[in-house]
Amino acid sequence: MASNVAIETSLQEPMYDISEPLVVVVPEMEADKLVRARAARFIGACVTGQYVEQASVEAQTTVQPIESLYEAIHLAAEGDPTAHQMIETNARTDVIERTIKAGHVITVDLNVDQTGKIQQHGQSMESVQANSLRLASRNRQMRARTEAEATNAFRIEQLHRQGILNEYSFVVFSRAADNMTEQEMTEAGFFTDTMSTAIQVTTVKDGKLTTESAFVAGVKRPGEERHDADAVDSTVVYFGASLHDKSATGTINTPLLIPNKLIPNGAVDIVEVYDKQNGTFFGEAKPRQDYVEYRIKCQQREQMFQPKVNAIVDELISEAPQITTPIKAVQRLHKISEKHMVEQAAFDHSINPRVFGSVAADHIEQAREQFALGNNDAGLDSLNQAKSTATSSSCPSSLDSSEESSDSDSDIDGESNDDKECEYVSKECPMCGEKNVKTKVTKTRITGSCGCSKVKELKLAKAA
Repeated sequence: MASNVAIETSLQEPMYDISEPLVVVVPEMEADKLVRARAARFIGACVTGQYVEQASVEAQTTVQPIESLYEAIHLAAEGDPTAHQMIETNARTDVIERTIKAGHVITVDLNVDQTGKIQQHGQSMESVQANSLRLASRNRQMRARTEAEATNAFRIEQLHRQGILNEYSFVVFSRAADNMTEQEMTEAGFFTDTMSTAIQVTTVKDGKLTTESAFVAGVKRPGEERHDADAVDSTVVYFGASLHDKSATGTINTPLLIPNKLIPNGAVDIVEVYDKQNGTFFGEAKPRQDYVEYRIKCQQREQMFQPKVNAIVDELISEAPQITTPIKAVQRLHKISEKHMVEQAAFDHSINPRVFGSVAADHIEQAREQFALGNNDAGLDSLNQAKSTATSSSCPSSLDSSEESSDSDSDIDGESNDDKECEYVSKECPMCGEKNVKTKVTKTRITGSCGCSKVKELKLAKAA
């Protein structure tokens, strides 16, 4: 049996050469050949089970990176604050990607250790890519996308080492798959109602490496013809490059370097170009808004979800003894997040209920109607039906849907459809007006963390 191998980081150091402040197609740069070769060795080692992360001498004398959500859950159960923060970041990203498929911008801060390795709250990005590649090995289409994403991780690391990302943004257009049937896309976690593209922008901002992702629709309305390929190509042409005739996977594997002075507001500047080529707002047939102001609304939306994020984190950590594998950790995050966000969707009308599947969407609509009428008992019945039939996803992956569904029948949940309460976050309390109120609904009462309460006999005002 072959022994584990570590992937070297600097046998021959590639040096990206940028002499003109123009938009650059990264794969066309001479140094990218070496980076691609390095990434190929890493990918090969991961998919054959030979990869083990190489720890530098400096890293061995400091805190070791957390290698998976599974490890973070168990460390957090022992009181590790870095692990707790990593789970929180995973949960926050999941609730956004699970519920908002277009019309949102999310920012993730990245850390860089002494050796130039990139981490996110203690987990190395190398281990993130390794975990993704192991999962993706079972699905040919997703494997190709994941390999492109892993290659981009190596590119970002090298460009940051050279300081190029101080002046440039590394931009990736991640379109919905174009080599799958709609059924295959749904099983892989794509939301086909929007056929969304993620515009990912990585750069150094205020001295910190960050990735900003803007989610734009690839169809103006559900069921209409896709426009994402043409819109992305037109956007890239606007900046002086071309992705013409590139597949979705080929587009991921063709990142651009765009001078920050051309996009001073980051990802929303690129979204604005995308929309101008297309007559849309974040890719959809919606009225245009100010993009910078809209990004602030996205941040406010994330703040409103924070109580839900906290609840997901607490529930995951409480289940640490029953979470016995890395796959189980991911499954439980998905299942717990789905449950909490179905609750949120019953009161938050900005969430499209169809992200939870057509059957659950009908139950959510029924729950909304009943809660609005003050019929809490009937509303809770519909809500529990929505939870039991929900089929949602966050980012597309190769985690098989049958594995997800089998987990829902496990004994970990400890839940019953007879449960007669739920929690959600109100945009504001309908009685006192306090913002972002954590609210509990039972058969007879609705109570907010602000202290306000209503009993069943009073009509329930819309809380969101």
